[in-house]
Amino acid sequence: MDRNTRKLTQWLAALAALCLSLPALAQPTQDEVHAAERALFGFGTLRGGANGNDPDAPNAANNVEANVGEYVLPPLFETPHQQTRDGWAKRRKELARMVEDNWAGRIPAAVSEFTLEWEVVPVVSSDVAEYYDIAWIEDWTATITTADGRSGPVIDVRIFFPKDQPPAPAIINYTFVWSGGTPPNFGGPQPPDSIRQALERGWVFAEYHPQLLLADNAGLLQDGVIGLARWPRAQHDWGALRAWGWGASKLREALEADERVAEGRVSLTGHSRFGKGVLVAGAFDHAFHDVHVSSSGAGGASIMRRNFGEMWENLAGSGEFHWFTPNIMNFARDPLTVHDLPVDAHTLIALRAPKPMLITTGLAEKGESWVDPVGNWQGFMAAQPAWELFGASIPRFGIPVAESREQLAFPLAWYQHGEGHVPWPAYDEFYEHAERFFED
Repeated sequence: MDRNTRKLTQWLAALAALCLSLPALAQPTQDEVHAAERALFGFGTLRGGANGNDPDAPNAANNVEANVGEYVLPPLFETPHQQTRDGWAKRRKELARMVEDNWAGRIPAAVSEFTLEWEVVPVVSSDVAEYYDIAWIEDWTATITTADGRSGPVIDVRIFFPKDQPPAPAIINYTFVWSGGTPPNFGGPQPPDSIRQALERGWVFAEYHPQLLLADNAGLLQDGVIGLARWPRAQHDWGALRAWGWGASKLREALEADERVAEGRVSLTGHSRFGKGVLVAGAFDHAFHDVHVSSSGAGGASIMRRNFGEMWENLAGSGEFHWFTPNIMNFARDPLTVHDLPVDAHTLIALRAPKPMLITTGLAEKGESWVDPVGNWQGFMAAQPAWELFGASIPRFGIPVAESREQLAFPLAWYQHGEGHVPWPAYDEFYEHAERFFED
């Protein structure tokens, strides 16, 4: 880089930082924040992602296994000592830092000085009247305040406590909040009532709303918990997945302080982008009892080096980059590619070892090809050696047939249901998995 180019790059970075930090007259768009962070960190022009909607597009997503291509995964272990129980603790810290710096992001130090004040309000509303016979219902809201007195975003959750069954295990469900209040429609058959399903099983159901802690839009990052901690973001700062997970951990702590909840038995479930979210949350917080990672795909449990469905370049684009650290964009610009990543999905999954986790997907032929079920299976299998250090070996075989429950006996388990891009067909299997590993 010559002197003039270097000066221009430095000037653009300074301008980008100024644009990000000044109060905006109008809310910035996700494209504008994306462009500003690219300039701030010198990432420049990025490669485009795959098109999952038009099979005739020049950049159409691949859904043919024979066209995946060859790849080599980064090793979980680099020395024999690391592949021992004693060696795993240090190796896990090394892998966690690599995942933070290239994928999920680091939580800024200022967050440790945040204070939370919880407000609990009993719910008396016609929209939940159908549960009054079996549950006490409360809205919990945590106001977050910084060391210098700023506040704004909240941890918001509606909790259904089964009557006459304390203390009970609890499931934190990452719940979508769309504008207008309409829940997402992932297609397929009508799902069962997941709240009643949990209550009748004797579980507390916590309907956690991550998008009220941090909106799922890069243009609103400054207004959420990320902006409360530090804005503009540093190159390795956290993204939405890590921020949502921080909120889930604070909720877990509050639940376990309630006598109606069994200590050490708070689990997580999340689907699609929230499948990515609970995978990140469970990887970094082992106090969660179990984690149901549903249809997480790229940026979750699917091997990123595979050319199938959604690609790393999609994650680095303006619609999704805010889920991750800004540094994700570094591997979507020439000459670097996803093959230069020092980590992959198996690294993130392995951070959970030796705690329980269930990874689930649907069928590619019913709409799951974008999340690459085979890639999820391969990420799952490549992470298994971390659990084997603790005596949780599984047979080495190919991907089980759909709806096979043979994996549920293992702490790191796999289940492929018979529907498409939906989570509910695996709920019974998840409860069975979580209950199997309750300590007496």
